[in-house]
Amino acid sequence: MQLRFIILGVIIFLLQGVHLSAQFVPVNVTGFNHDAIAEGGPNSLVTTTLQIDGASSNKVMYTNAFRIFAGIGGGGLPDNGVITGGGAPYQLAPYTVNNALYVKRNETFGLTFATPAAFSRLRFLAFSTEGTSLLNITITFSDNSTALFPNISLSDWFNGTTNVVLQGFGRCDRSVGPVYNADGFPTNPRIYHIDVPLSCTDISKPIASVTFANVTTAGSNAPFPNTVILAISGLAYSQNIAPVITPSDCSGPNGSIALTVTGSSSPYTYSWNTTPVQTGATATGLAPGNYTCTITDANGCINTYNGVVPLNNNAALTASANPAAVCPGVSAQLNANVTTGILTTFSWSPGNLSGASVTVSPTATTTYTVNATNAIGCAASAQVTVTVNAVPTAPVVNSITICTGTTGVLQVQNPQAGFVYNWYDAAANGTVLSTGTTFTTAVLTANTTYYVEAINTAGCSSAERTAVVVTVSALPTAPAANGTTVCSGSNAVLSVNNPQAGFTYNWYANATGGTQLASGVSFTANNVTANTTYYVEAVSAAGCISNTRTPVIITLLQQLLQPVVTLTNTTFTSLTFSWSAVPGATGYEVTTNGGASYQIPSSGATGTTHTINGLTGNTTIIIQVRALGVQVCETSVLSVPVSGTTLSSKEIFVPNVFTPNGDGRNDILFVYGNYVASIQLRIFNQWGQLIFVSDNISKGWDGTHSGKPQPVGVYAYVLKVILQDGAVVNKKGSINLIR
Repeated sequence: MQLRFIILGVIIFLLQGVHLSAQFVPVNVTGFNHDAIAEGGPNSLVTTTLQIDGASSNKVMYTNAFRIFAGIGGGGLPDNGVITGGGAPYQLAPYTVNNALYVKRNETFGLTFATPAAFSRLRFLAFSTEGTSLLNITITFSDNSTALFPNISLSDWFNGTTNVVLQGFGRCDRSVGPVYNADGFPTNPRIYHIDVPLSCTDISKPIASVTFANVTTAGSNAPFPNTVILAISGLAYSQNIAPVITPSDCSGPNGSIALTVTGSSSPYTYSWNTTPVQTGATATGLAPGNYTCTITDANGCINTYNGVVPLNNNAALTASANPAAVCPGVSAQLNANVTTGILTTFSWSPGNLSGASVTVSPTATTTYTVNATNAIGCAASAQVTVTVNAVPTAPVVNSITICTGTTGVLQVQNPQAGFVYNWYDAAANGTVLSTGTTFTTAVLTANTTYYVEAINTAGCSSAERTAVVVTVSALPTAPAANGTTVCSGSNAVLSVNNPQAGFTYNWYANATGGTQLASGVSFTANNVTANTTYYVEAVSAAGCISNTRTPVIITLLQQLLQPVVTLTNTTFTSLTFSWSAVPGATGYEVTTNGGASYQIPSSGATGTTHTINGLTGNTTIIIQVRALGVQVCETSVLSVPVSGTTLSSKEIFVPNVFTPNGDGRNDILFVYGNYVASIQLRIFNQWGQLIFVSDNISKGWDGTHSGKPQPVGVYAYVLKVILQDGAVVNKKGSINLIR
């Protein structure tokens, strides 16, 4: 533990020594009058000039080398003569020459500086013997002025406690030896320092010499006590002031003076003549002008710095007008816009106006100048022109006519570049409906008047608004037109039924949109090959179009269905044929010679039966029928040839077709013959089911079974006939039921 504290103490001592050596420095002086330190052989008597104490004690100091030489048990001054302690380093004079200034009571001796130099503080390495000394120390400067430091007490070299620099280095007898003792070791003797601060008046003066007067009066052991001065260390005085000045510009005051003060008497304190007082090395926020800083060093000595902060007049501004162009009698606001710095006072001309923003009402185009300054002397100026524009003339707009339920577009006929055109629904005041050279109205159903004004680039409005009338025209009704029928490949002519004078009729292939095909009351569609719908619209003289287009249909005439002919009655002198009515037929024609010639049916042009009378028995007739339409192209193809033969005296006839559709013709299937005694008729459906039986020639089949109509189709019959002469006739065949 003790070793650790010793090491710690050494470290602290070394650190302290490094710090102090950077401030105090040993001073090279001459004038020592005695050698008071034994440094080696042959003995302490030969290597010194006198004892330090009185004659009774006969003691001197010794070096470490002498300790070794003489075999002394401890103590000794450093061989290099360097002693550090009490805040300063000291360099002893060489041990081989006089190395102590010995001053007895009532004596005065001095030391001369080898090189005169200025010091703010001196420290003397010294001690007293035979008691405490009282000294008057006088410092003499190169200019022969002096400074007196009176009545300084210096402790005896044994057991002093104040300003101790070194202790316990021992002392020995001044004798030829050979035995020497380390007297006082390890606590004594002791060396002290005397600290002498120079006044602020003297710190800059080079010191030439120092004298020490032993003015001790106390005690009865005269001529003692003795004063011993071993070395001097000084805190060299220096002070350098390096200013850095920053001008104040127009954003300020923002100038500054930064002082870098170096020297031996730091730290320094500062006091600037600012309001409020600034106390740092740098004064900031300074306006242009003269400034003084009072600098006080660590000794309380005062120096004064005087500096000037210049002005960097970097102020700049622009001027603007809002608006830059006005109408006669309208005001504009002029603005001074500071772009660099801070300016506080603004004056405008012409007009002798003041302020950063002013309002003017020029009657003609005028250029205004603004001059601006601030309290620190910055100044700048700028100009702005306010243009006075003429009032624009009222715009020219043509009235228009539109169709009801539509919008209209109004157009300014003489638009001016840069002008604004506002549209209203009132001649004065009101709300702006739209802005621009054109205006699209709302959907209108009645005549409406709008108003438009012109505003030029300066915001000047025309003296009055232009009235624009929108006339609303009614929509025509959709035209009436009938469709037509034509044969394929023919042309069809479509016409409007009720054309109106002054109206235009447009024809299209689409109900809406599409390309206009023709314009006129009629329209011819060429080479129609399919059913086609065309559309027609009416356009009034005002250009209004009917809401809808009327569809007009062209229908192709179709060839009528082929008639189906059946033999419905046979006699010995006549044959009757019938057929169902063909849809769309306007009449029928009959041929018995394969189409070489035709005749009207016996039942009339639109009849559906044909009877051929005046025939002889067993006569065969082949008949065909065709259906006629409105157009020739509708005529059907000839029916399938159907033959019929008149009855002979014993012939039995069963028709192969009948039409039980309730039209009163060929509705019942009979067995025909005029030589019949009895019959047995059975009819079967396609599944072989017996559905009808008759044993009476006057009872025929009506096409039903169990009261229900039977479907169209082919049915089989089996017939047994007993003739009046007893002969039996058996027949089988098929019957077509057609409705």
